[in-house]
Amino acid sequence: MAEEPELTAARVATGSIYLTLQNILSTAIGVLGYGFMARMISREEMGVVAALTLLATLISLLSGFGLNQTLAKFVSELKGRKEDVSTHVVSALSFRAPVSFLLALALFASSSHLSNLLFRTNAYSSLMALLAADSFLISVSPLLNSVLWGLGKLKEMATYTISSRTIRWACIAAFLMNGYGLFGVLLGWVIGDLTLLLLYSFKVKNYVKFSGQKSLEGLSCLPELLRFSWPLYLASTVYFLYTWYDRALILAFLPLSDLGVYNIAYMAFSMLASIAMSLGSALLPYYGMAYGRNDHKAITAGIRRASKYTMLVMFPLALGLATAAKPTITLFADQQYEQGWPILATLSLFGLVYGLSPALSNLLLIYGKTKTILLLNLVSVVSSLALLPLVRLLNLTGLAVVRGASLLLTFTLSLHFISKTVKIEIDREVAAKTLASSVVMAVAVTAIQQLIYSKLLLPLYIATGATIYITAIRTLKTLNQEDAQLIKQITGERYSKYISKILDAK
Repeated sequence: MAEEPELTAARVATGSIYLTLQNILSTAIGVLGYGFMARMISREEMGVVAALTLLATLISLLSGFGLNQTLAKFVSELKGRKEDVSTHVVSALSFRAPVSFLLALALFASSSHLSNLLFRTNAYSSLMALLAADSFLISVSPLLNSVLWGLGKLKEMATYTISSRTIRWACIAAFLMNGYGLFGVLLGWVIGDLTLLLLYSFKVKNYVKFSGQKSLEGLSCLPELLRFSWPLYLASTVYFLYTWYDRALILAFLPLSDLGVYNIAYMAFSMLASIAMSLGSALLPYYGMAYGRNDHKAITAGIRRASKYTMLVMFPLALGLATAAKPTITLFADQQYEQGWPILATLSLFGLVYGLSPALSNLLLIYGKTKTILLLNLVSVVSSLALLPLVRLLNLTGLAVVRGASLLLTFTLSLHFISKTVKIEIDREVAAKTLASSVVMAVAVTAIQQLIYSKLLLPLYIATGATIYITAIRTLKTLNQEDAQLIKQITGERYSKYISKILDAK
């Protein structure tokens, strides 16, 4: 029997909360960690960290072959049809593990050459060798994460990610304080990522039957997975170029210190992006199961309801971060990174698209439009290359403009293609009210900073902005009885009356 809509909405919202809290906490831990690390190492060494992160991401991409998203889609559909997921999971793991090992081995063997190529010195070859071990861990873990994602085990995903991220940064801090430098940073990566892999492994074995028979069956369904995933693999490759081309350009043509500044600004922006991603990820199991039941009306209803809450959350966060970019980056990183605040402000303004994109994310994947996903990523790269002349005029801020413009273009095209696949409904009244409330908040916070500015007053700016925003949405009667009922289902009777009163949901 199908679940009641209210119960389904509550579960999706609860999952969104888990993943949002995961991303907020894990990103906050990362921001604090980067802030501490920025004070312990030089800007040049921060650039080395960014380059190593780029290389680790590349290795993970090469071993992935698009199977992360593919497996999440198949697992969610199989669950919707109440079928066993073991064969597909074993099949994907049987492909991923040996490929990841071989790539890690190749990275280890070429560590000295890569150090000379990236940094024009052999001094970082030991870091490359340690990165090889970590690359295997971060290549296998995402596949296990996809299993839990497709099953809708969002609470476990959040718990494991936060735990491993905490262990990672605690180890990094301890090693840095004991004088291990960049080697300690890499060692912290390995310990944290190993913890995550073990946690995922213990959980996944409860839902997957590993046996010789399943391995044989897995070989038979591997071609099906790879046929579906290859456009996603190409799309991921293009998306990697889109995501990292700016930092790769800085690494190639500018000092490592500039890469360090840009990377700190981008890390701060990633907190906004990660919240949007978590909201979208929480919807994938819901969309996948509805698609498995051929219930397209449920997907349309989900878009309308989800977009309402993503706008309520993301519009004020984007404008708030843009407004408080300077105190944010100087408080959490250090005064030496102050020149990065225009980069953060520019990226955050374009981040307004995250008000709607989470409610639409993964829909092209659910409907099997993998070639369209590839096309969208190609458009992102091409548009970015077309706008590169802006970099000469605006320097590092120009890179932020290029990235933001391509983000906006990709979202617009995604909206176009999704609308041809499934009916899209957006609550335009809520969109207008939340955007207006966010603008009022941003103007007020900007005025306060003009009157009195200090990076230490960032908590005051945040509290003031939140108060103004909540007052504005209350005044405009943005929430209603339906929202109050959903809050009650998520938080329970005890807390819902306080939350509903604060938000004036009635």
